[in-house]
Amino acid sequence: GARRRARIGLTTNPSTASGTGVALADALLGLPLTASGSSVSLAGAYNGFGYGFFTQDDWKPSRRVTLNLGVRYEVTPRMTENLNHLTEFDRTFPGGRVLLSGLSSAYIPGIGVTNGPYTPRGLIPTDTNDWGPRVGIAIRPFNSNQTAIRAGYGIFYDMMELQDLRTFTRNPPYGAITSLQSEQNGNTSSPSVLQVTSLFPAKGSPAAQPSIYSPGDKYLDPYYQQWNFNIQHQLGSSLLLDVGYVGSKGTHLARRLLANQATLDADPTRPTPLLSREPYPLFGTTVRLTDNDSNSTYNALLARAEKRFSQGLSFLVSYTYAKALDSGSQIDDNPRNIYNLTLDRGRASFDIRQRAVLSANWELPFGKSRHLATKGIAAAIAGEWQLNTITALRSGFPFSVSASGDACNCGASSQKAQQVGDPFSGFVQSRLAWFNTAAFAQPARGSFGSSGRNILSGPAERTVDLSVFRTFVPFEKLRLQFRGEFFNFLNHTNFGLPGSTVNSTSNGIIQSASSPRNIQLGLKLSF
Repeated sequence: GARRRARIGLTTNPSTASGTGVALADALLGLPLTASGSSVSLAGAYNGFGYGFFTQDDWKPSRRVTLNLGVRYEVTPRMTENLNHLTEFDRTFPGGRVLLSGLSSAYIPGIGVTNGPYTPRGLIPTDTNDWGPRVGIAIRPFNSNQTAIRAGYGIFYDMMELQDLRTFTRNPPYGAITSLQSEQNGNTSSPSVLQVTSLFPAKGSPAAQPSIYSPGDKYLDPYYQQWNFNIQHQLGSSLLLDVGYVGSKGTHLARRLLANQATLDADPTRPTPLLSREPYPLFGTTVRLTDNDSNSTYNALLARAEKRFSQGLSFLVSYTYAKALDSGSQIDDNPRNIYNLTLDRGRASFDIRQRAVLSANWELPFGKSRHLATKGIAAAIAGEWQLNTITALRSGFPFSVSASGDACNCGASSQKAQQVGDPFSGFVQSRLAWFNTAAFAQPARGSFGSSGRNILSGPAERTVDLSVFRTFVPFEKLRLQFRGEFFNFLNHTNFGLPGSTVNSTSNGIIQSASSPRNIQLGLKLSF
């Protein structure tokens, strides 16, 4: 028979209806809170192809203006699986059903395979509207070549997430991942309370409650609009100054929704079984649909100064002031409430408001091949050295404050705390108190917290990496280079994000940091 993988999660604290505080006792009693198992192979044989057509031309309406014009058309038919084991969840059908690719059939737990609408082998229609215009312009406003103004705009398309595609074969009748959830408020005699003795019922039975992985109702190809504007000016023969603006907007971005989230209790003081409020009771708690209704925006002001290598020195210094907004920065960033997706609009998890970077290389002017101290003891000691650095400064990453446990009693992911005060005042910021923890509280039972997503910022980071090189030439065709490299040269402590779960002992406390100073020495021989 097939091997079965299983995971059992035991209850925690009964007073908060998320379990008991003694997991060992639950194990001895045989009363798990959750259980999941699988006997399905994740392997599959997938086929797909795509076509791209483009045309592009440069046009110079005058000697100072150059236009770059183009358009690209892409069509990517949906991938198929050799055995037609791809499946799609039909949530418009009462209680839900699984549609089978290449067939006019559907699967319903307890009934098995029955008649259904025809489902294409690729599950969803191919998006045939992927037109990507591109336009760029370069202007020399003056007679010289020292100043240039540039701008551009383009649309760029993506394809279906392949990691998602391979999960669409996990569904019954071809595969089965059992996902069971016990009733948190039930007693041991309740039929909705899990017992170890009855775990992992027969495949296909109503008690099996299979997990589901499927594309959403409508899946258009994701695309990004990108635009930029910048002004460059050259000072002297080696220094270039550049200021500009960059923007982008992502549309139809993929996001995974746990569609079997239960609705809230009408009266939270009289909780009803969670399983009775799930929209698809024949299926497990994991009904994961990959929808692509998410979007993002990014806007940034840029400044840069670059000195090309001359007289032994080169450097590049840049500064960015930016803001990134989205509804989920990673495909697994589940929303707090699938019935109100607007609640998760906020700063992207990678939103760094300010960032400055300096990289430089300096050949000290001493030694036989340099301008000063070309011979003697001074050349032997101070000659042929090179200093290099990468210095980076940035503001902190954003983070959210989470609720503890299943506050809504609905099985939703990423539940946020209730904001009851100002998190930025009324305290002295330190590693042990990064934000005002009194400004957040556990939401009332049976409700969602009001705190926004990524409304706080973690510690800034300052890092100086330094290296020193010295080259020796003992023979004409032999070069020996000594290299000393110092990562985090100043040994500055760059702290991680604080704990941010209400009622947690680590709430507001930073307990991690990046690496301390690291020194690396080496020799490089060239011949």
